[in-house]
Amino acid sequence: MKMKSIITVALPLYNSQEFLLQALESLTRQTRRPDRIILVDDGSKDSTAEIAQNYSSLPIEFIQNPKNLGMFGNFNRCLDFAAETDYLQILHADDLVKPEFYETMEKVLADCDGRGMAWCLDERIDENNKWLSVSGKADGRIEVLSKDTFLARKAEIGNQAFCATLLKTNRQPVPERFREDMPIVGDAAYWPKFGIHCKKITTVNLALAQYRWHGTNETVFRANHIQGLIVDEWRVIEEVEALRGKSPGMLRMAKLKGLMAVRSGIKAKRYRQLGNAAYAQQIAKTARQYTGVPIWLAAQFLVELRELLVFKIGGRPRHPKNVYS
Repeated sequence: MKMKSIITVALPLYNSQEFLLQALESLTRQTRRPDRIILVDDGSKDSTAEIAQNYSSLPIEFIQNPKNLGMFGNFNRCLDFAAETDYLQILHADDLVKPEFYETMEKVLADCDGRGMAWCLDERIDENNKWLSVSGKADGRIEVLSKDTFLARKAEIGNQAFCATLLKTNRQPVPERFREDMPIVGDAAYWPKFGIHCKKITTVNLALAQYRWHGTNETVFRANHIQGLIVDEWRVIEEVEALRGKSPGMLRMAKLKGLMAVRSGIKAKRYRQLGNAAYAQQIAKTARQYTGVPIWLAAQFLVELRELLVFKIGGRPRHPKNVYS
């Protein structure tokens, strides 16, 4: 008789041979190992299947989709296992989890008697496992969020990495699916939609996951489309803010526009630094349609100040292909 799965990890795969072994080894090192590990391959043409099927340190289920579903389509395939487990994580094959991830994250959701969600900080590493940055202050604080506070942060596109997120499905089907029309910010649109069905939402200020920046990141390829890079981001901001069920006041809208202007300004600056001034100009022109010129100009002062303090004086490293920071 098959053991009841409490923690299930689903890895959506597509040509994942470069980093898959490291991801599996990070699962092997867990102080509380997942009960079920499912690798969902979306038609890889490299040695992904061979690596998965030959890995013997963990019991692995390897599934090949009958046809290519696309990135977010394959994420939705991973969500199909929600009703078969208490906890579900979608872990990308190029990311890692530190040994205490599942032990820590399961505990913070243990008292939740319905759906729940928790996420921790994530370290950013490169293709050689070199440390780049961390997504927040790792002070160990655990915070339970109200629905309104959670939605307000998600409308501000607050960081939440797949590898850092554990969903408590409570053996129920997921109430929402990933949108497939937002190739870059589909996850930012998904977390709040799932969150409104949760009885408990928790953040953990410990860096228990590692998000990998490398030259073949999907977000690198998809960033060259202004719709996904800028337009969809503003759509997410508006849609998530609307989930709060109240009209944002003038100050709130100014804040959202300011954050949009800063985020877009960083992207425009990065493209200029990478020698693509034309696309940088297109980013700025498109973003100003949502932020207005005064907010845009004020935000660019902050972008330049951040560049000076964080990267030039502070010396923080970043991946050369990363246009988001």
